Amino acid sequence: MLTRREFIKYAGVVTATVLGLGCAEKKPTPTETTPAVTETTAVAKEKIRIGALFDLTGPTADVGKDYAQGVRDYIRYVNENGGIEGIAIELIETDYGYKVPEAISTYKKFKDQYKVCAIIGWGTGDTNALKTYVARDKIVYISASYSAKLTDPKQAPYNFIAVADYTTQLRSVLKYAKDHWDKSRPPKIAFTYPNVEYGTDPIPGGKAFAKELGYEIKPEDEIVSLKATSAMDQLQRIKSWGADFVWIGGTISSASVILRNAKDLGMDVTFMVNCWGWDSRIVELAGDAAEGHYYNWPGVMFGDDVPGMNPILEMHNKYHPNDTHTIHYIKGWLNAMVIVEGMRMVVKNGEEITGENVKAELEKLRNWDPEGLAPPISYYPDDHRPSLANNIYTVENGKIKKLATVDLEKEYGRRKDWLGV
Repeated sequence: MLTRREFIKYAGVVTATVLGLGCAEKKPTPTETTPAVTETTAVAKEKIRIGALFDLTGPTADVGKDYAQGVRDYIRYVNENGGIEGIAIELIETDYGYKVPEAISTYKKFKDQYKVCAIIGWGTGDTNALKTYVARDKIVYISASYSAKLTDPKQAPYNFIAVADYTTQLRSVLKYAKDHWDKSRPPKIAFTYPNVEYGTDPIPGGKAFAKELGYEIKPEDEIVSLKATSAMDQLQRIKSWGADFVWIGGTISSASVILRNAKDLGMDVTFMVNCWGWDSRIVELAGDAAEGHYYNWPGVMFGDDVPGMNPILEMHNKYHPNDTHTIHYIKGWLNAMVIVEGMRMVVKNGEEITGENVKAELEKLRNWDPEGLAPPISYYPDDHRPSLANNIYTVENGKIKKLATVDLEKEYGRRKDWLGV
């Protein structure tokens, strides 16, 4: 049996001209207003075009830059190994600065000028704003936003995510903490997050499950901006209320501020940090204030010993060996990997590469293994949750350590009341 890489190389002998390429028209002449086109190794005259929205300069660039590199590297890796059965991928990217209007205007260029059938997106606000557009235009959209809204095909039929959604991640850490709670009284939890869709999205579903598990919930949430340089006032109120746990829903810059401020205040609390609020830099940024908390991310750490890390390290060593990469790089690689897998299945079936066909093939995935980088993925026509599994990490003596994998599907199944919430 051929390995995945051998198959890709073997498939490179197939020429693009024998296939119907719904997304593979000739590249338009670049202008000052067109998005950037990532240069990759050409393996055929025809190319499949994929759009990409990145935040390289906005308020989430602290995690967005590494994500973007992961997307670029996977596309380059596929092209260097024969493309998608001999068809090269052209990645057309733009830095939209985390601005929803910019995302919408760029989307129109992706659709009208570049005729893409798939987009690799970024933020929650812009992804939710675009979900009706992509549904209307039948363009598959996989996002760096893990908003639960994107998993319900009734709300977002052309949207996909590669790992458990934000609310599932929050539910899993709530379950883990409650299962390890050793006091006779109910645990008390407070919620802090930035007042943007990314921050607010998982809160209603998370609070409902916290109540179901028996937590006491702080009545007022605390808002901490993505650009916050202090969270002292918010943490003073949380401390006065007597929280045992605190959810952090920002990115790593504001999360590290919260952790340092909490230590300065002498708070005896365990933070539950969302998957964008930390990475391997958290020890450097927060020091010993990072110790002992719960850090969420369904995938592996950069450099972990899984099959999918081998091509990642190959690209790292070949193109940017002096860079430091994080879990956010893996998120970008995974999103590109899922899109390409959908396209590969379409081409293998001899079908035209269209958004509609890619969507149909992705909805047939069952326990598809992304080479160990994340839990196996299953999509269904009526349920786009890839899995309900989440990994929980901590920092112990300055080192990141995996505590557990919590798979809510094993205990609760794919609860319908959780879909989209």
